[in-house]
Amino acid sequence: MKGSFIMFFIFILVAYCGISIYILTRSYQSLEAAGSVRWAVVGFLAVMAAGFILMMMFKRRYDHAVLDIFWTMSAYWAAVILYVLLALLSIDILRLICRLVWESPVVLLGANYAMAKLCLFGAVATGLLITLSIGSYRAFRPVVDTVDITIEKTVPGRDSLNIVLLSDLHLGAINGRQTLTRWVDEVNLLNPDIVLIAGDMYDDNPAPVERQQLGNLLEQLKVPLGVYFAQGNHDGYGDFPRAVQYLQAHGVTVLSDTVVPVDNSFYVAGRLDRSAGIGNRMNKTRKTVEALTEGLDKTKPVILLDHQPYELDKAAAAGVDLQLSGHTHRGQLWPLSLAIKSMYEIDHGYLRKGNTHFYVSQGIGTWGPPVRIGTRSEIVLLKVKFMPE
Repeated sequence: MKGSFIMFFIFILVAYCGISIYILTRSYQSLEAAGSVRWAVVGFLAVMAAGFILMMMFKRRYDHAVLDIFWTMSAYWAAVILYVLLALLSIDILRLICRLVWESPVVLLGANYAMAKLCLFGAVATGLLITLSIGSYRAFRPVVDTVDITIEKTVPGRDSLNIVLLSDLHLGAINGRQTLTRWVDEVNLLNPDIVLIAGDMYDDNPAPVERQQLGNLLEQLKVPLGVYFAQGNHDGYGDFPRAVQYLQAHGVTVLSDTVVPVDNSFYVAGRLDRSAGIGNRMNKTRKTVEALTEGLDKTKPVILLDHQPYELDKAAAAGVDLQLSGHTHRGQLWPLSLAIKSMYEIDHGYLRKGNTHFYVSQGIGTWGPPVRIGTRSEIVLLKVKFMPE
């Protein structure tokens, strides 16, 4: 298993370096008419490309307030490389078509060829800047999606339940104190009865969360029935026992393959993530849904937090009434969203299978670049109705 992970990592690294060299080379060629600015721009792009690799390698190990700026700038490179690659491939395909059916652009433009390349570089850079600006706004300003659900069970003394679902906060160097303050304020405006967090509270490393004292902000969530959290894959990539201890010290109930009764009215269960450790395809220590819910009073509603929305039929067969998941980010960046949609039975939104309701959040935070294109950061307000007594 470890060997296959290393081979996969090497493949990704080689592919990343190849794409980066392609972008740097084509940028250098495009800036022929830019004079000395040519090397400055290419040098800056090279630093960003190298910075992203350094961030991925060392962000889990090192933490400092100064590094937050560097990590954030480096993270944007992931979005830059995606959209610049798409633009360059489109341009090169058009150049090839032009050469095959008409004439080489070099011949067509003659002495104006260098300036045309510079103008095209400027157009791509302008389009990229606009795209990243829009994407950053969509990432940092979540929308509230309201979902009405009826669970066909009677709950004595309670006819409804307002749940705020959060997932994929990725708190850390990029999503820090200012961002979490805004999120907490927005959640409190919804007056939830309970807040459920379906994984990826941390962006791998718990250290920046502790340094910024983000736990103090979590304590400001105004929820009479409490805040509950189940592990996501990125929580498991870091020091998870340390993360658990910190969250519990700040009033968050961590559900690690455990179930708790809430208000003597319903159950909240939380699973360990299926791939919580680096290099592990499956967290073999976690319980099955059947084992986790065995022995529960199924006349009461059972709400399950499971970070990755796989094997939904098993949750339905186990008698779960409502499963809440995240993980997918809905692809976060188009056209990656097209691939993500094909990977899951449901990559975002509501689904019902038998008597079991499912909701997959596209997440309130982001992984890597704090950018969303074709998706939107979201807070989910689930208005749950129970059957009348």
